[in-house]
Amino acid sequence: MKKHSFLMLLSVLFAGLTSCAIAQKIDKGSNEEAVVAFYNVENLFDTIDDPLTIDEDFTPTGKLQWTAPRYNEKLSRISEVIDLLPGELPVFIGLCEIENRSGLVDLVKQPKWNTRADKVSYEIIHADSPDERGIDVAAIYDASRLKNVRFEYYSIALPDPKDPNTRDILHASGVLGKDEIHFFVNHWPSRSGGQAESEPNRFAVAALLRSKVDAVLSENSNAKILIMGDFNDHPNDKSMFEILGAKNEPSAPLYNQMYAIHTAGNGSYFYKGEWGALDQMITSSGFMITKGWHVDAQAAGVLRDEKILFRDKEGIARPSRSYAGDSYKGGYSDHLPVFIKLQK
Repeated sequence: MKKHSFLMLLSVLFAGLTSCAIAQKIDKGSNEEAVVAFYNVENLFDTIDDPLTIDEDFTPTGKLQWTAPRYNEKLSRISEVIDLLPGELPVFIGLCEIENRSGLVDLVKQPKWNTRADKVSYEIIHADSPDERGIDVAAIYDASRLKNVRFEYYSIALPDPKDPNTRDILHASGVLGKDEIHFFVNHWPSRSGGQAESEPNRFAVAALLRSKVDAVLSENSNAKILIMGDFNDHPNDKSMFEILGAKNEPSAPLYNQMYAIHTAGNGSYFYKGEWGALDQMITSSGFMITKGWHVDAQAAGVLRDEKILFRDKEGIARPSRSYAGDSYKGGYSDHLPVFIKLQK
């Protein structure tokens, strides 16, 4: 009996040590993290009039008196916001309300990023869209980490015959570590004219996006897909929940990481006294597989730092804007950035 008990004790101790070693190995692996962000920067225009777009307000002699000092301050403000995001500088940043490539060239030169210990030399993804104001979706990415990057843009004619033009959808893919990741960057049509009246435009873009996502999944059902953007609809609106199919269950083929944030009364945009999640992060079920880069069900968040907020005399916080109407405020953006943490 004593010999048997001693052997049992040894086997328990060995199993415990083995489990401990495995746990340490897993914990060590799970410490690796990469951040992906999205930011509606609120009108990053240069100061030069483009005769092909409606950008006259954003010139030195235009209604907004958009001068070189204001442009340079805007660039500095954007880099400040990115610098505030948690962890190392993001490996990929989706952007919208970008007028042209030259603004991105000036943005990636900002000294705020270049003096950090985790200094990143960002590469640019950009193409002009049919949007009448000339604003586009774009991205910058860390080419030292994200390799073999490819991208294309998808255009769509809206069902509104009076205004059929809108921003393209950006689809970029790259290899992070050993995993291929697909990024879809969006800026859907606005609610101008009313939420219900403008819904068909967003329905059309949602259907196009879903078809492109399905094309990726048809080649690899476990593809790691990250959809981001300013959707001008909330997670529980029909365009998002039904047509795109971004659900509030982590087991769904597409999981909206911002659904719970929105229904709790939080978000990235403040309108008529309420916060809402117009800016969202959506992950495919392939990201829920813990092999390689993956996410958990609460991986996304909104950067809500006092530095980028404005508080009125009642103490109510909202995004600190560049402009309020035609009045220059010198703030950051009318949206807060959203981000998601990938783990490995």
